[in-house]
Amino acid sequence: MKYFYFILIILITASFFTLANLNPDLIVLDLFFVKIEGVSLGFSMIFSVLIGALISLILQLPKLLRRKSKVLSNKNDENS
Repeated sequence: MKYFYFILIILITASFFTLANLNPDLIVLDLFFVKIEGVSLGFSMIFSVLIGALISLILQLPKLLRRKSKVLSNKNDENS
């Protein structure tokens, strides 16, 4: 378990580079307010996955940072 995260990051990075090399075709991205030309298909897919993960993290931050209230149990009441 010591090297699990390191190996996972290496595999994800390798898959991103493989994805970028297998899809070298240049495309034009036409977004709402900007038109981007000369971006490869592989890099556009990689950026869309990373932006989706970032948006998901931002939306889950309130749930992740919420403090759980600890319920104080009185053992004397339970045992008597």
